[in-house]
Amino acid sequence: MRPRAAHLRSFAARGQTRGASLIEALLVVVALGVLLALSALAYQWAVVVAAERRAVKNVRAMVTAQTAYFATQGRFGTWEQLIDHMGLLDGFERRLAGVAASEVIGDGWYGYSFRFESNAAGFTLDADPQPAYVRRCRRFRYRLRSTVSRRQTGIILAALPSEDSPPESAYQPFNP
Repeated sequence: MRPRAAHLRSFAARGQTRGASLIEALLVVVALGVLLALSALAYQWAVVVAAERRAVKNVRAMVTAQTAYFATQGRFGTWEQLIDHMGLLDGFERRLAGVAASEVIGDGWYGYSFRFESNAAGFTLDADPQPAYVRRCRRFRYRLRSTVSRRQTGIILAALPSEDSPPESAYQPFNP
């Protein structure tokens, strides 16, 4: 028993103690809290980026389906026609809260809607975030219009997140 006590006394005499002080423990907790907060923000950002990329991919797929429908039918199709003839529905909700199926379909994050030009020479496809995500996700728009030479041109536009539908001037060309 004596040798152990002598060892503890010599350890204490050198100014060394066992364990961490309260301040050291608090510093570790604060550092871990900061790291956790930063990782949570990074995760939320990554989720939004993934949703926006999926929205752009869906817009491109819908435009492809719409142009393929136009090539076979000679006119642009409604959602119902694209779903029935082009098999577009995989992964999309046909009914969104309070919206008719032929007007808007959704993927859980975004609602997609077509507007056709009065002369049927083109269309606009809007990808608007669901109400829960309007403050975090950008809005996307694809516009396809025929030119004088009857060639069709289109571009994806993006607008910053906003609670209200942005004005036309808020949409800028999208560069991924």
